[in-house]
Amino acid sequence: MQIVRFVSDSTINLPDRLIAAWGIAIAPIYVLFGEESMIDNGEQSVAEFYRRLADAEGLPTSSQPTPSDVAEIYRRLMAEGATDIISIHVTARSSGTCNSAELAKKMVEGEGANIHVVDSESTSLHMAFMLREAIDAVEAGGSAEDALAAIERVKAHSAMFFTVTQVEHLERSGRTHGAEQSIQAAVKVQPVIAIDEGVPKVVDQVRTRRGGFTRVIGLMQEAVGDHTIRRLGVVHGNVLPSALELADMAAETFDFPRDDILIGDFGPGLTVHFGPGLLGVTARWE
Repeated sequence: MQIVRFVSDSTINLPDRLIAAWGIAIAPIYVLFGEESMIDNGEQSVAEFYRRLADAEGLPTSSQPTPSDVAEIYRRLMAEGATDIISIHVTARSSGTCNSAELAKKMVEGEGANIHVVDSESTSLHMAFMLREAIDAVEAGGSAEDALAAIERVKAHSAMFFTVTQVEHLERSGRTHGAEQSIQAAVKVQPVIAIDEGVPKVVDQVRTRRGGFTRVIGLMQEAVGDHTIRRLGVVHGNVLPSALELADMAAETFDFPRDDILIGDFGPGLTVHFGPGLLGVTARWE
């Protein structure tokens, strides 16, 4: 009998209550302020991170979990009886987390479980939707293979778009394709970013917060087309009031139950690359 357990990393941006309820093991990203390394949402809360970021002289960076970090999680789950472990992580095109998971898999090879490392080709609540449907597949009596197939279905029928207000984070990170035009613009603009085949790419620019609302909603409408939205989320970077406003707009636009919209802060591990003030939407459609 298969006993399937799930692993992700702290860029999944789920509230702690859902991480516990869904039974997910989390490999933490590290956030570095100079020479000081801190665990994402571990040694510092999200709120503490934003306070520290506002006072920092330089911009922080991030680092993936070590293979030993991930191997420790795999061994714990095996000790709890797991026969299969699905380990889904932030896009490998922008992070070494998947590579750490692959190295961890080799470290525990032959110790008792089949480990399936999955590149989400995205992050945040977009990745969370993949994981949720994989969990649903197992809870419905499916196998690890059914869960992996569910992840691929979500990948094929989902998207995420968001705006960024502090382009200096894009410049420091260097992970967003096409950011140069926004960084060098004579007039301050807010780039609109999509995760395209695992790569953050600037797909448009806006001037105002309201313009960002309208554009990310419009891009999602184009992506969804005539399909029915099954899951809807709003992501933000320490701007919860704006996120709630965007959620209201998304609920009305897509005729989607407002209470079913998942809202998540991008958190330390992602905000170091995109900056506070980020705001966007992610959806999974039929």
